[in-house]
Amino acid sequence: MKNSNIKQKMKYRLLFSIIILALVFCSRKGDIQKGIDAIKKGEYLKAVKSLNTVLKTDSLNSEAHFNLSLAYAHLDSIDKSFYHYLKICELESNLREDVQLKEMLANFLNLEPYASTLVSMKRMNQFKGTFSPDGKKIVVAAARRDIANIYLLNLNGSIIKKLTKRGMNTDPDFSPTGKHVVFVADIDGDEELYLYDLVTNQTEKLTDNTADDFSPSFSPDGKEIVFVSNMDNIYQWEIYKINVTNKKIKRLTKNKYWDGFPKFSSDGKKVVFSSKRKGSEDIYIMKENGGGEKLLYTSPADENDPMLLNENLFFKSDRDGKWEIYRFNLKNKSLIRLTFNAYPDWNPRISKDGTKIVVSRKKKKRWLLYFINLNNPVSAELIKAKIKKSK
Repeated sequence: MKNSNIKQKMKYRLLFSIIILALVFCSRKGDIQKGIDAIKKGEYLKAVKSLNTVLKTDSLNSEAHFNLSLAYAHLDSIDKSFYHYLKICELESNLREDVQLKEMLANFLNLEPYASTLVSMKRMNQFKGTFSPDGKKIVVAAARRDIANIYLLNLNGSIIKKLTKRGMNTDPDFSPTGKHVVFVADIDGDEELYLYDLVTNQTEKLTDNTADDFSPSFSPDGKEIVFVSNMDNIYQWEIYKINVTNKKIKRLTKNKYWDGFPKFSSDGKKVVFSSKRKGSEDIYIMKENGGGEKLLYTSPADENDPMLLNENLFFKSDRDGKWEIYRFNLKNKSLIRLTFNAYPDWNPRISKDGTKIVVSRKKKKRWLLYFINLNNPVSAELIKAKIKKSK
């Protein structure tokens, strides 16, 4: 009878312990989820409070350390973000490979979040390139001396085809089908838009006026092209679009300020562009047929050459003293600098799937084309080593 009572008590104690452990576990998971939800809402101080509660009873919780590092990074609490990142490295958690967190930490450490690879064309100046729709080729404006031509390249820089033969040729852009390339040429004395057919090798003139037309970019359905021109006032640069089939032109902006670098949003419903309406150059957005203009991104510095891919706005800016490439998330308002080097980066072009960037970088008086793979972020080991070195 006595042994039976002892066994019964032990059973109750075990059950009680299991219940307590379950309650503690559920409480931890609840606080972690509260922290995650707070981060998604941009309530970073609230997230820190919930996540620190978890560490009071479980100091080795890698998920809590990870989300604390992320929350502190959003709050620009750099040392605290570093501390918790080193903790998840010590715990050998796979969370140390999270791309968003590595991007933010790389920015704090003045590291390029992604490596840049030269698209070599030997001794040629490479002014501007853009990806084919499948991301496997690049069309680029490049020059051996003073006259630029348009070339079709593989990603390693090997030339597939030269598309132009005379005049100064710039500003190439692929059609969504990959069948055509629009570009700018001064063959008739001023800059006009031309369309090259990669299947038939025929070139068609799209605009024909005495103005300068440049910076063309296709709509997602390939039916229209936005561009910049001074066709209505020689001293006034505005944004227009042209129907590729009937060549009808529609003016989209009308003001006394510089408007430039237009591109359709990825859904084709809007056009993003830059303008100097408030002194510095800022990023704006408008309806596809003009109107409804809104300020999308501004700072005391100059920002231009935008591309809106879903919720991500890519552009170049001189906010840190020289031209570099940035990505701004319209939902969580996070700004990530994508290039860190000693040279100016221009003409960012992002692949259709958002996984690649091609930029022109001026090094030793030459413009060179660089390819950035957004699927290959900086290693956790390098970030860890840089953090430790910075202390």
